[in-house]
Amino acid sequence: MKYHVKPGDSLAHLFARISPSEEQIHILLADGTHEGLVHNRLFYNLPNPLVIESASGNKESCVLRSENCEAYHKDTENRAVLTFGEQCTTVTLRNFTIENTHVKTCDDASLGNQAEAICFHCQTGNLLCEGMNFISRQDTIHVKGNSFFTNCFVSGDVDFIWGYCDTAVFKNCVLHTRSDNRGNDRPAYVLQSRALNGKPGFVFIQCEFTAENRGKNAKLYIGRSQGTGKPDSVDRWDSIALVNCTVSELYDAALWTDENGTRAVFPEKGSALVGWRQFGTKIAHADGRISDYDSSYQERHGYTMSETDVKELLDALPKK
Repeated sequence: MKYHVKPGDSLAHLFARISPSEEQIHILLADGTHEGLVHNRLFYNLPNPLVIESASGNKESCVLRSENCEAYHKDTENRAVLTFGEQCTTVTLRNFTIENTHVKTCDDASLGNQAEAICFHCQTGNLLCEGMNFISRQDTIHVKGNSFFTNCFVSGDVDFIWGYCDTAVFKNCVLHTRSDNRGNDRPAYVLQSRALNGKPGFVFIQCEFTAENRGKNAKLYIGRSQGTGKPDSVDRWDSIALVNCTVSELYDAALWTDENGTRAVFPEKGSALVGWRQFGTKIAHADGRISDYDSSYQERHGYTMSETDVKELLDALPKK
Protein backbone atom coordinates (compact mmCIF):
# COMPACT_ATOMS: atom_id res chain seq x y z
CA MET A 1 0.00 0.00 0.00
CA LYS A 2 1.45 3.37 -1.05
CA TYR A 3 0.68 6.69 0.60
CA HIS A 4 1.67 10.20 -0.50
CA VAL A 5 2.14 12.60 2.41
CA LYS A 6 2.34 16.39 2.08
CA PRO A 7 3.54 18.87 4.73
CA GLY A 8 0.58 19.41 7.03
CA ASP A 9 -0.73 15.85 6.66
CA SER A 10 -0.70 13.83 9.88
CA LEU A 11 1.61 10.82 9.88
CA ALA A 12 0.23 9.91 13.30
CA HIS A 13 -3.29 9.63 11.89
CA LEU A 14 -1.96 7.61 8.96
CA PHE A 15 -0.19 5.15 11.27
CA ALA A 16 -3.40 4.78 13.30
CA ARG A 17 -5.42 3.80 10.22
CA ILE A 18 -3.14 0.96 9.14
CA SER A 19 -4.25 -2.56 10.01
CA PRO A 20 -1.61 -5.07 11.13
CA SER A 21 -0.68 -7.46 8.34
CA GLU A 22 2.21 -8.63 6.18
CA GLU A 23 1.44 -5.99 3.54
CA GLN A 24 4.23 -3.48 2.96
CA ILE A 25 3.48 0.16 3.75
CA HIS A 26 5.27 2.62 1.45
CA ILE A 27 5.15 6.30 2.43
CA LEU A 28 6.37 9.00 0.04
CA LEU A 29 7.04 12.34 1.71
CA ALA A 30 6.67 15.46 -0.42
CA ASP A 31 9.39 18.08 -0.17
CA GLY A 32 8.97 20.61 2.59
CA THR A 33 8.97 20.59 6.39
CA HIS A 34 6.70 18.07 8.05
CA GLU A 35 6.30 19.74 11.45
CA GLY A 36 4.96 17.96 14.50
CA LEU A 37 3.05 19.62 17.30
CA VAL A 38 5.09 20.90 20.24
CA HIS A 39 6.36 17.91 22.22
CA ASN A 40 4.95 15.68 19.48
CA ARG A 41 6.17 12.16 18.82
CA LEU A 42 5.37 9.63 16.14
CA PHE A 43 5.05 5.95 17.05
CA TYR A 44 4.89 3.06 14.57
CA ASN A 45 4.36 -0.40 16.06
CA LEU A 46 3.04 -2.68 13.34
CA PRO A 47 4.43 -5.88 11.75
CA ASN A 48 3.85 -4.46 8.27
CA PRO A 49 7.21 -3.87 6.56
CA LEU A 50 7.57 -0.11 6.29
CA VAL A 51 9.34 2.14 3.78
CA ILE A 52 9.45 5.91 4.30
CA GLU A 53 11.30 8.03 1.76
CA SER A 54 11.28 11.44 0.18
CA ALA A 55 9.48 11.60 -3.15
CA SER A 56 12.25 13.75 -4.63
CA GLY A 57 15.19 11.78 -3.21
CA ASN A 58 16.63 15.01 -1.76
CA LYS A 59 17.29 14.63 1.97
CA GLU A 60 17.93 18.35 2.43
CA SER A 61 14.55 19.46 1.06
CA CYS A 62 12.40 16.91 2.92
CA VAL A 63 12.44 17.32 6.70
CA LEU A 64 10.50 15.64 9.51
CA ARG A 65 10.92 17.98 12.46
CA SER A 66 9.59 18.17 16.00
CA GLU A 67 10.64 18.86 19.57
CA ASN A 68 10.60 16.11 22.17
CA CYS A 69 12.81 15.11 25.10
CA GLU A 70 12.93 13.23 28.39
CA ALA A 71 11.47 16.23 30.24
CA TYR A 72 8.33 16.03 28.08
CA HIS A 73 7.88 12.25 27.77
CA LYS A 74 9.70 9.87 30.10
CA ASP A 75 11.70 6.84 28.92
CA THR A 76 13.67 6.20 25.78
CA GLU A 77 10.81 4.91 23.62
CA ASN A 78 8.75 8.07 24.23
CA ARG A 79 11.12 10.99 23.71
CA ALA A 80 12.12 10.65 20.03
CA VAL A 81 10.65 12.41 17.02
CA LEU A 82 10.03 8.99 15.45
CA THR A 83 9.88 5.70 17.38
CA PHE A 84 9.51 2.15 16.09
CA GLY A 85 8.08 -0.32 18.59
CA GLU A 86 8.61 -3.96 19.46
CA GLN A 87 6.17 -5.31 16.85
CA CYS A 88 8.12 -3.91 13.90
CA THR A 89 9.81 -6.21 11.41
CA THR A 90 11.68 -4.36 8.65
CA VAL A 91 11.83 -0.57 8.52
CA THR A 92 13.52 1.31 5.65
CA LEU A 93 14.19 5.06 5.70
CA ARG A 94 15.60 6.82 2.62
CA ASN A 95 16.70 10.31 1.66
CA PHE A 96 15.11 12.68 4.16
CA THR A 97 16.00 14.49 7.37
CA ILE A 98 14.73 13.76 10.88
CA GLU A 99 15.44 16.56 13.33
CA ASN A 100 14.70 16.89 17.03
CA THR A 101 14.79 20.63 17.68
CA HIS A 102 15.17 20.42 21.46
CA VAL A 103 17.71 22.91 22.81
CA LYS A 104 19.36 22.33 26.17
CA THR A 105 18.63 25.04 28.70
CA CYS A 106 20.44 23.74 31.79
CA ASP A 107 22.42 20.75 33.07
CA ASP A 108 21.06 17.28 32.39
CA ALA A 109 20.43 16.57 36.05
CA SER A 110 17.90 19.39 36.14
CA LEU A 111 16.19 18.85 32.80
CA GLY A 112 15.88 15.63 30.80
CA ASN A 113 17.83 16.65 27.72
CA GLN A 114 17.88 13.22 26.09
CA ALA A 115 16.19 13.93 22.77
CA GLU A 116 16.36 11.24 20.10
CA ALA A 117 15.63 11.94 16.46
CA ILE A 118 14.91 8.23 16.03
CA CYS A 119 14.38 5.32 18.40
CA PHE A 120 14.35 1.78 16.99
CA HIS A 121 12.95 0.04 20.06
CA CYS A 122 12.74 -3.41 18.50
CA GLN A 123 15.20 -6.15 19.42
CA THR A 124 14.02 -8.60 16.73
CA GLY A 125 13.64 -6.25 13.77
CA ASN A 126 15.87 -4.71 11.12
CA LEU A 127 16.33 -1.02 10.43
CA LEU A 128 17.76 0.10 7.07
CA CYS A 129 18.70 3.77 6.61
CA GLU A 130 20.09 5.15 3.37
CA GLY A 131 21.03 8.74 2.59
CA MET A 132 19.46 10.09 5.78
CA ASN A 133 20.18 13.09 8.03
CA PHE A 134 19.65 12.58 11.78
CA ILE A 135 19.98 15.79 13.77
CA SER A 136 19.66 16.44 17.49
CA ARG A 137 21.94 17.13 20.44
CA GLN A 138 21.86 14.37 23.04
CA ASP A 139 21.06 10.72 22.16
CA THR A 140 20.23 11.44 18.51
CA ILE A 141 19.99 7.76 17.49
CA HIS A 142 18.93 4.89 19.75
CA VAL A 143 18.86 1.37 18.30
CA LYS A 144 18.11 -2.18 19.33
CA GLY A 145 18.20 -5.28 17.13
CA ASN A 146 20.10 -4.99 13.85
CA SER A 147 20.46 -1.74 11.97
CA PHE A 148 22.31 -0.61 8.86
CA PHE A 149 23.15 3.00 8.03
CA THR A 150 24.63 3.84 4.62
CA ASN A 151 25.66 7.31 3.41
CA CYS A 152 23.99 8.97 6.39
CA PHE A 153 24.82 12.10 8.41
CA VAL A 154 24.37 12.05 12.19
CA SER A 155 24.99 15.00 14.50
CA GLY A 156 24.82 15.61 18.23
CA ASP A 157 26.94 16.45 21.25
CA VAL A 158 26.57 13.77 23.97
CA ASP A 159 26.18 10.00 23.37
CA PHE A 160 24.43 10.83 20.13
CA ILE A 161 24.59 7.23 18.96
CA TRP A 162 23.73 4.59 21.54
CA GLY A 163 21.57 1.60 22.35
CA TYR A 164 21.17 -2.01 23.38
CA CYS A 165 21.84 -3.34 19.92
CA ASP A 166 22.88 -6.67 18.53
CA THR A 167 24.72 -4.99 15.67
CA ALA A 168 24.53 -1.50 14.18
CA VAL A 169 26.59 -1.06 11.01
CA PHE A 170 27.46 2.43 9.73
CA LYS A 171 29.11 2.53 6.31
CA ASN A 172 30.31 5.67 4.48
CA CYS A 173 28.59 7.86 7.08
CA VAL A 174 29.55 11.19 8.64
CA LEU A 175 29.30 11.41 12.44
CA HIS A 176 29.50 15.05 13.47
CA THR A 177 30.01 16.40 16.98
CA ARG A 178 28.40 19.81 17.23
CA SER A 179 28.90 22.61 19.74
CA ASP A 180 27.07 22.43 23.06
CA ASN A 181 24.65 25.34 23.22
CA ARG A 182 25.24 25.61 27.00
CA GLY A 183 28.96 26.16 26.49
CA ASN A 184 31.83 24.21 24.99
CA ASP A 185 33.62 23.49 28.27
CA ARG A 186 31.62 20.28 28.61
CA PRO A 187 33.06 17.02 27.19
CA ALA A 188 31.47 15.41 24.13
CA TYR A 189 31.04 11.75 23.18
CA VAL A 190 29.83 10.27 19.90
CA LEU A 191 28.91 6.87 21.30
CA GLN A 192 27.80 5.00 24.34
CA SER A 193 27.45 1.32 23.54
CA ARG A 194 25.19 -0.96 25.57
CA ALA A 195 25.48 -3.81 23.09
CA LEU A 196 24.21 -7.32 23.73
CA ASN A 197 26.52 -9.84 25.36
CA GLY A 198 29.12 -11.07 22.86
CA LYS A 199 27.65 -9.24 19.85
CA PRO A 200 29.64 -6.95 17.52
CA GLY A 201 27.82 -3.83 18.70
CA PHE A 202 28.42 -0.59 16.79
CA VAL A 203 30.60 -1.06 13.71
CA PHE A 204 31.79 1.88 11.58
CA ILE A 205 33.25 1.15 8.14
CA GLN A 206 34.90 3.88 6.07
CA CYS A 207 33.17 6.60 8.08
CA GLU A 208 34.24 10.16 8.91
CA PHE A 209 34.16 11.51 12.46
CA THR A 210 34.03 15.30 12.16
CA ALA A 211 33.53 18.04 14.74
CA GLU A 212 33.01 21.73 15.31
CA ASN A 213 35.97 23.38 16.96
CA ARG A 214 34.93 23.80 20.59
CA GLY A 215 38.16 25.44 21.77
CA LYS A 216 41.54 24.18 22.94
CA ASN A 217 40.26 22.87 26.28
CA ALA A 218 37.38 20.86 24.82
CA LYS A 219 37.50 17.08 25.27
CA LEU A 220 35.93 15.08 22.45
CA TYR A 221 35.85 11.30 22.39
CA ILE A 222 34.56 8.63 20.03
CA GLY A 223 33.17 6.53 22.87
CA ARG A 224 32.65 6.30 26.59
CA SER A 225 31.35 3.52 28.83
CA GLN A 226 27.99 3.31 30.55
CA GLY A 227 29.89 1.53 33.30
CA THR A 228 27.77 -1.52 34.16
CA GLY A 229 28.72 -4.21 31.63
CA LYS A 230 29.72 -7.60 33.06
CA PRO A 231 30.62 -11.03 31.65
CA ASP A 232 27.15 -12.41 32.42
CA SER A 233 25.09 -9.29 31.73
CA VAL A 234 22.54 -9.52 28.92
CA ASP A 235 23.68 -6.21 27.46
CA ARG A 236 25.66 -3.04 28.32
CA TRP A 237 28.83 -4.31 26.67
CA ASP A 238 31.21 -1.61 25.42
CA SER A 239 31.48 -2.84 21.84
CA ILE A 240 32.48 -0.27 19.20
CA ALA A 241 34.63 -0.93 16.12
CA LEU A 242 36.24 1.53 13.70
CA VAL A 243 37.37 0.02 10.40
CA ASN A 244 39.25 2.28 7.99
CA CYS A 245 37.65 5.42 9.41
CA THR A 246 38.90 8.99 9.40
CA VAL A 247 38.83 10.95 12.66
CA SER A 248 39.23 14.72 13.01
CA GLU A 249 42.25 15.86 14.99
CA LEU A 250 39.79 17.65 17.28
CA TYR A 251 39.04 14.31 18.96
CA ASP A 252 41.24 13.14 21.80
CA ALA A 253 43.99 10.81 20.58
CA ALA A 254 42.87 8.22 23.16
CA LEU A 255 39.63 7.80 21.14
CA TRP A 256 37.85 6.20 24.11
CA THR A 257 37.43 7.22 27.75
CA ASP A 258 36.54 5.57 31.05
CA GLU A 259 36.28 9.09 32.47
CA ASN A 260 39.40 8.89 34.60
CA GLY A 261 38.61 5.40 35.83
CA THR A 262 35.16 6.32 37.16
CA ARG A 263 33.32 4.02 34.72
CA ALA A 264 34.10 0.33 34.39
CA VAL A 265 34.67 -0.89 30.83
CA PHE A 266 33.65 -4.36 29.67
CA PRO A 267 35.22 -6.17 27.95
CA GLU A 268 38.21 -4.75 29.74
CA LYS A 269 40.23 -5.14 26.53
CA GLY A 270 38.86 -5.12 23.01
CA SER A 271 39.24 -8.03 20.58
CA ALA A 272 38.15 -8.85 17.03
CA LEU A 273 34.43 -9.14 17.81
CA VAL A 274 33.79 -7.15 20.99
CA GLY A 275 35.00 -4.20 23.02
CA TRP A 276 36.64 -0.97 21.90
CA ARG A 277 38.71 -1.68 18.77
CA GLN A 278 39.98 0.01 15.65
CA PHE A 279 41.83 -0.74 12.43
CA GLY A 280 43.30 1.51 9.76
CA THR A 281 42.25 4.73 11.47
CA LYS A 282 43.37 7.97 9.82
CA ILE A 283 43.57 11.44 11.36
CA ALA A 284 42.23 14.46 9.45
CA HIS A 285 44.15 17.65 10.23
CA ALA A 286 42.90 21.22 9.98
CA ASP A 287 45.36 21.96 7.18
CA GLY A 288 43.91 19.18 5.04
CA ARG A 289 46.56 16.55 5.73
CA ILE A 290 45.57 12.95 6.42
CA SER A 291 47.95 10.92 8.60
CA ASP A 292 48.02 7.45 10.11
CA TYR A 293 46.69 7.15 13.65
CA ASP A 294 49.34 6.43 16.28
CA SER A 295 47.75 3.59 18.22
CA SER A 296 50.20 4.06 21.11
CA TYR A 297 47.86 6.88 22.23
CA GLN A 298 44.84 4.58 22.32
CA GLU A 299 43.12 4.31 25.71
CA ARG A 300 44.17 1.22 27.65
CA HIS A 301 40.91 -0.67 27.06
CA GLY A 302 41.20 -0.21 23.29
CA TYR A 303 42.55 -2.76 20.85
CA THR A 304 44.16 -2.44 17.42
CA MET A 305 42.80 -5.15 15.14
CA SER A 306 44.83 -7.12 12.63
CA GLU A 307 43.67 -7.79 9.08
CA THR A 308 42.64 -11.27 10.25
CA ASP A 309 40.57 -9.70 13.03
CA VAL A 310 38.84 -7.41 10.55
CA LYS A 311 37.93 -10.33 8.30
CA GLU A 312 36.53 -12.20 11.30
CA LEU A 313 34.48 -9.17 12.29
CA LEU A 314 33.11 -8.51 8.80
CA ASP A 315 32.20 -12.18 8.39
CA ALA A 316 30.29 -12.04 11.69
CA LEU A 317 28.11 -9.05 10.71
CA PRO A 318 24.45 -9.79 9.95
CA LYS A 319 23.25 -9.46 6.39
CA LYS A 320 20.63 -6.92 5.34
